[in-house]
Amino acid sequence: MDFHLLGPLEVLDDGVPVPLGGVIKRGALAHLLIHANSVVATSRLLAALWPGDTPLTARKMLQNAVRDLRRTLSCEPGSEGRATLLTDAPGYRLRVDPDAVDLLRFRRAVERGQAEVAAGSHESAARVLREALGLWRGPALADLVEDGLVWPELTAWENSRLNAQEDLFEAELACGRHHAVLGELQAVAAAEPTRERLSCQLMLALYRCGRQTEALAAYRHRRVELVERYGLEPTREMQKLERAILAHDPELDPPSRPALVDVTPLPRPDTAREAPAGTPAQGRAGLAAVGGRATRPRRLSESTVEHKRISLVWVRHALEGHGHDPSTVQDALREAEGVVREEVARFGGTMAHAAGPVFSALFGHPETCEDDAARAVRAAFAMRDRFTGRGTGPAGPAGPAGPAGPAGPALRGPGPACLHVAVVTGDAYLLFRPGEADTAPRVMGEAADRCFRLLALAPRGQVRVCEVTRRASEPDIAYRVGPEPPDGWEAVRVRRRGHGMEVRQGHGAEVRHGHGAEVRRTAGAGPGAGPREWAALPAPDPEEIPAHAAL
Repeated sequence: MDFHLLGPLEVLDDGVPVPLGGVIKRGALAHLLIHANSVVATSRLLAALWPGDTPLTARKMLQNAVRDLRRTLSCEPGSEGRATLLTDAPGYRLRVDPDAVDLLRFRRAVERGQAEVAAGSHESAARVLREALGLWRGPALADLVEDGLVWPELTAWENSRLNAQEDLFEAELACGRHHAVLGELQAVAAAEPTRERLSCQLMLALYRCGRQTEALAAYRHRRVELVERYGLEPTREMQKLERAILAHDPELDPPSRPALVDVTPLPRPDTAREAPAGTPAQGRAGLAAVGGRATRPRRLSESTVEHKRISLVWVRHALEGHGHDPSTVQDALREAEGVVREEVARFGGTMAHAAGPVFSALFGHPETCEDDAARAVRAAFAMRDRFTGRGTGPAGPAGPAGPAGPAGPALRGPGPACLHVAVVTGDAYLLFRPGEADTAPRVMGEAADRCFRLLALAPRGQVRVCEVTRRASEPDIAYRVGPEPPDGWEAVRVRRRGHGMEVRQGHGAEVRHGHGAEVRRTAGAGPGAGPREWAALPAPDPEEIPAHAAL
């Protein structure tokens, strides 16, 4: 039995998810796992499960949760190879094999990787640290955080994850793989502007990629932010790095011969892949690449990784209100997953890994197309329409169906769904596990990191996209006009074709709304094109053109 805390809480029995029930039962299990093999006082559990006022029946509710957990985990005292929940004064103790808890495996792997970095064994360190970071499936205990259980331990875990990322980047840079990690570095450094070690690593990677101007710009941007926000100057190390970049110090040069990249398998390898002729397996896992450019062998004896550009759609689903019984929630999640799968397939995407109430899909796999971003946003619209438009099926006011066929019916669940949608386009690493040649890969890297952050900020009921997605899909998707918002661009609707006065040149269009009309300025499409032209369109009603009808 495996226990996963680095993401939504998950228990697997021989690879099969175990239903965990309500928030009290899940919260009690999570807190006992955090302190695995240690006694947790009853008073401490009560404080963790009810951060505010503890109800009079809290102790009885906890006892019921413990009884249910013992039944769920089949925890018979003395049984071997399974978790055992013991009553141990003044509370409870969950006795479990440390190898069965992803948090404990992460800690051990990080300690081993940091020791390898300190010893100068950067190849080994990069492999171990990437394995450790691959255990993360999203924000730690994301489902419990969504239910209001936020514990101090989660902040410490996030700091450990960031420290491990910095150590990984240090090892990869020492191996000469600055091209391969630049995208990840840019995303993480942008999300963590106060971590100067990340900023220094970004500057070094940019410089080694031949982008000296951008490396110096990154330094100046960070310095301005530190001075204006905190009244501090950059550290001596960062200032020294800036001077070295200006002087083209030879010490900054990468290793003369970049090593072959071996990205080790991240989560649980199960079965085997065969390597095609000429593939450099060498008995190790992963990815064969030279100079940071990776290609994925079709089949390997170990997990493989492909580095490519994709559009990623993440959907977080929850029922509105409180008091839903577990079976109702499970039925709603199954129905929601079915809707996501239908719409993703209808728009030519691929369903990716699902974690609790968060579903994901990717466009650009296995083949990359020019309209990946636009199809991703259209699929997001279609999901939202079906989640929020209960009772509106293909026979309702959806309008004519597009080339992809009629949209599916709205959900029939127990109540309105609370939906958050994010779409991000960028570089990502696609992990293919052994024996999963025909299934969707797991996604990690820059695009996944940005999608995490954007989904957390996305308002309910809206489709929010990153700047790259907006630029790639703007000929087909209309966006709310204004300065770039911190929580992503709001996708408003699919542009109607052949209705009223259409834009003559779709690229570079700028949309403005006036009284009863939409005014759009278009730029020339190429040499010899005319000056910017203005065209007026009738202002669409928000319900005029559902996304699933405008394929």
